[in-house]
Amino acid sequence: MNVVVVTNILTPYRVPLFEALAKQCERFTVLLMAEREENRQWVFGKLPFRTEVLPGWHVRPKGAEVSLHFNYGVVRRLRRLNPDIVLSGGFAPAHLAAFAFCNLFGKRYVQWGEFTLRDGAQSSFIRRYLRRLTVGGSAACIASSNEARDAFRFYGAGDRPILTAPMPIEIERMHRAVRALRGGGEVAGDCDLFPGQILLSVGRLTDAKGTGALLSMYDVVRRVRPDVALMLVGDGPDRGKYESLCRERGWNRVHFAGHVDPMELPRYFALADVFVFPTFSDTFGAVLSEAMAAELPVVASVHAAATHDLVEEGVTGFRFDPRNLDSGAEAILNALALSDRERVEMGHAAYRRVRSTDIGPSAQVIGRFLRSLLSDPTGEQARSQFTPSVGRETP
Repeated sequence: MNVVVVTNILTPYRVPLFEALAKQCERFTVLLMAEREENRQWVFGKLPFRTEVLPGWHVRPKGAEVSLHFNYGVVRRLRRLNPDIVLSGGFAPAHLAAFAFCNLFGKRYVQWGEFTLRDGAQSSFIRRYLRRLTVGGSAACIASSNEARDAFRFYGAGDRPILTAPMPIEIERMHRAVRALRGGGEVAGDCDLFPGQILLSVGRLTDAKGTGALLSMYDVVRRVRPDVALMLVGDGPDRGKYESLCRERGWNRVHFAGHVDPMELPRYFALADVFVFPTFSDTFGAVLSEAMAAELPVVASVHAAATHDLVEEGVTGFRFDPRNLDSGAEAILNALALSDRERVEMGHAAYRRVRSTDIGPSAQVIGRFLRSLLSDPTGEQARSQFTPSVGRETP
């Protein structure tokens, strides 16, 4: 099986998955629209799979955090690679060119998406048209959440096979790393620096990702629990504003860790008592899966697709709407108030919920799904065998 993936950039979450998928294929190539986006600081070493950066123009609209990518030569690259299947992760010009290639040369075009019906595309005629064109013309779809599955159906997937595979990440690696840090006492010194319970949030520091709302909720929480610290891991355009706010209010228990290499994240999860995911918009939210793999009680925004797939209220975590600051603060206080036994039980339940979304089992299912499209062009085999999602809870 020869598979080509067309995507914008590499991300830390996708590299291990692509490595695992490459092992399922005779040939596997990732075509990138750009080496990196302007708002990302990720650096990758030697990759265990083949990548090529497509030529193109990159235009950054005024006020936008990232550029729009206008790539050319896509069909020529695909003709040279001659894939059986093209996995396409969006609706940019490069994706549309890949869609045209598959239709011209009789290849399988599989739409792979994290989008939802809450991302605003419905308000644009052009975006609606492009989604209906490519989803309706796909051989099959791979949805990264149940919300994405519903979006595929809305945009015309019809009776095409849809595999629902919640975003695969390295669940077991995170779980083992955090347990080792806790069991070995390697975070004891850090705990001495932050007495009391610690709230952790990891992500872009912007109002859109809920950082401002989280600080407002923390203001409510600290009045009830003045011993609680807040650790913010990540960077973003609004970081300076938040740091100034904390200094003005004398919040000396709010700590800005800045950008952290993904391999260093287990230390922060091991240090924390509660993880808070305050986003106003996320097509999935892989960091929530990581926190659950670390067996942390999670308090997660209802505006993330991952929350709806992974968080069962009071069992694997707590849900909240960051637009309601009081209820969000209450959810955080409820998580902080868990007894040791309740915290352990919730952490175990969270880990059980996400363990089937680990890279290994997810890649195997995705690989079988793709091979079934080649062995049965009607899609009936894929429809009958892959209706359940990868992310079902395992014992």
